[in-house]
Amino acid sequence: MCDGLVYDAGQVKPIRRATVQLLDASGSTVLDTTVADDQGRYSLTANASTDVVIRVRAELLQSGAASWNVQVRNNVVDPSAETVPQLDQRPLYVMDSPVFNSGTIDIDRPTMVATTGWGGSSYTGPRVAAPFAILDSIYQAMLLILAEDPSADFPALDAYWSPDNGTSPRTGSFEDTFANGDLGVSFYFRGPTGDGSVIGPSLFLLGKDGDDTEEFDSHVIVHEWGHYFEDNFSRSDSIGGSHGAGDILDKRVSFGEGWATALSAIALDDPSYCDSLWFAGQLRGFEINAENEPANSEEGWYNETTVIKFLYDLWDTNADIAADTGSIGFTPIFDVLTGPQIFTEAFTSIFSFATALKTVSGEDAFIDGLLTAYGIEANVDIWGSTETNDTNPDAVVDDVFPLYTDVTLGAPTRICVNNQFDTGRDGNKLAQHRFLRFELGSSQPLTFSMTTVDPPTTPATTNFDCDDPDFSQHSDPDFRVWGSVDEGPLSAEGFVFLVNAQSCEANLESESPGGIFPIGTYVIDLYEGRYSDPDTANSFPERLCYDFTIN
Repeated sequence: MCDGLVYDAGQVKPIRRATVQLLDASGSTVLDTTVADDQGRYSLTANASTDVVIRVRAELLQSGAASWNVQVRNNVVDPSAETVPQLDQRPLYVMDSPVFNSGTIDIDRPTMVATTGWGGSSYTGPRVAAPFAILDSIYQAMLLILAEDPSADFPALDAYWSPDNGTSPRTGSFEDTFANGDLGVSFYFRGPTGDGSVIGPSLFLLGKDGDDTEEFDSHVIVHEWGHYFEDNFSRSDSIGGSHGAGDILDKRVSFGEGWATALSAIALDDPSYCDSLWFAGQLRGFEINAENEPANSEEGWYNETTVIKFLYDLWDTNADIAADTGSIGFTPIFDVLTGPQIFTEAFTSIFSFATALKTVSGEDAFIDGLLTAYGIEANVDIWGSTETNDTNPDAVVDDVFPLYTDVTLGAPTRICVNNQFDTGRDGNKLAQHRFLRFELGSSQPLTFSMTTVDPPTTPATTNFDCDDPDFSQHSDPDFRVWGSVDEGPLSAEGFVFLVNAQSCEANLESESPGGIFPIGTYVIDLYEGRYSDPDTANSFPERLCYDFTIN
């Protein structure tokens, strides 16, 4: 059950692996520094009879064979501030002891407790515990990875939390969002912002009193950290965006979101993903339980809940459905994500993952049983070429299959997209993105064109401004090209992003990137830009078709 936050039932937990400093009484000079152990214990050395302060920093720092640098900072800036510091220079959260005298013999100081600030029915004091709870959830996720790779090098990560971070929609630049706390939702951001802001891999977490708080929602924090893992240890082709348990998603999104939630259940050894909500004193919450069998509407490769339960059943030892007859543990999952999933020629999905998992684990029968139980084709390949679940067993759903359409160079390929599963113009639902594939047997230059067939209206000009309201009436075809290519002038070896064609030209998109495309396999993500634009006219067609040509 997810009953929200029950402060009276709170647990006192050690602050693990945080940096601990000994400061002079003014707090300006560091006298000694150490790191707490996994029980929160530490030892510091001071001169005798000296007035000192102990400071615990909301950071994890380690160098050497295994290394990391995690810091929890306040992203919100006082609107009256004369200068706005770079994001990575915003204040780090700390907890200080009262001033005390070191004396003349070794002493044990009273335990420092980071308090929640909860006064019984509302917050009445500083929320000191929040950044350290966030830090601990991240550390717990790191321990899962360290068990597989004891020398793991974790790229630096900043977690931004503030009691002013709320669910008001993001407006203006990313820098405005970071400074005023209007996050909308908690999210992972890989950077850069595109507007010159300094930012690396980062978590942004809600914390606003009376709105939504995340500091004690460990599964939410680890879910967002799961995107950090994909970004830095594995690969994700997810386009992100709004998603929910019952949504019919683009296959890249359903796998990325399903993986992140499954990771939280595995790392925390708790199948109940609980996101507390600010209602009736925070005594409510939203739950996804990885042990509950999904409803029929949730069974399929396009649903994140299916992916969550499939991945969790691979790992856990509890037989909650008939097909859950064993466990492969976390090692094969980790090995696939840090190996074949990075280099797959297809876009990352449950298909690329399950195909590689069979090879890595040798547990074909167990994996096939779970895939079948969750409405996914067992005889799987990375392309999903044998998949038949189009969400409706009684009728053919337009524009779902084939998952990849083969393109012949020099000949137009007719392909359609469909807005049928998206009521909110999110642009990340099933059939809104279609995928093309072609093989290049010899190195050569290429040009690409995408033309809307029977466009909704005839534009007065082809040179629209992206923000022109009249442009919302017209088709905005867009596409992107990736390649799993041999070493060549355009790229290093591997799966590489090569072409980004996103102009505002009405009813047409074309690109002549120049250079020589090396021998290899190429995949194309083709979509209608209007489907993710909230300004698009209500009369805009649900279905559009295009002729796509490569010369």
